[in-house]
Amino acid sequence: MSDLRTLVAVHGNFASARWWADLQANPPRGWRVLTPDLPGFAGTAHEGPVSIAGYADWLQDWLRAQGVTRPVLLGHSLGGAVVLDCAARNPQALRGLVLAASAPLGGLVTPEENYPVLELLRTAPPLMEASLGALFPSGRPANFAELVADGARMHAGHYSGNARALAAWRVEAARLAVLPVLVLGGELDTLITPDRVRAQAASLGAGAVILPGRGHGFPQEDPAGFRVHLDRFLETLPAH
Repeated sequence: MSDLRTLVAVHGNFASARWWADLQANPPRGWRVLTPDLPGFAGTAHEGPVSIAGYADWLQDWLRAQGVTRPVLLGHSLGGAVVLDCAARNPQALRGLVLAASAPLGGLVTPEENYPVLELLRTAPPLMEASLGALFPSGRPANFAELVADGARMHAGHYSGNARALAAWRVEAARLAVLPVLVLGGELDTLITPDRVRAQAASLGAGAVILPGRGHGFPQEDPAGFRVHLDRFLETLPAH
């Protein structure tokens, strides 16, 4: 294992490590894949206020506990904000960054009228299933029922708390200038739209990859299509 480089995949909101099941089952050649559950997701414990910086603090501590050095961080949706926050603190500590339908660098504001709907998800399983299902317009993953179950086990304070955290968060693109970065999005994503993906990529001095016919959950909706771009990016990174 010592000769393997490390890819750490961080899930998004209403999600869990299980969202990366395909990536873990078939890791890129020469890489090991680690997939933590962020605090308060999929039944894990969470204490204190909810913030992107707090998640990033936790992730950095977790990486140290795992003995991980110079990983590539992959973040999806809210997880993109978490890995961006980590990267901005010490970009030299990373080998690269992969942003999949990531929250924008300037944060993501949820309209106030949407907060009651977020809270309703806590007690309305059919609404949770429909909301997660909408992330995969071309077809739900084979483990979709498990993804829904994990989403329902999220900490009660996260339903509105994560949306507030994303609205309050931002990061400066200049702090990430030294990092190789891959920025991807889905053509049918109505949350992190292709225009948002392209704007993020431009801010980071990178090109945007838009997967045709896919939605917000494109890494799980189309694992093979996602892997074409991920593997190609990882192959460009130096071994040392």
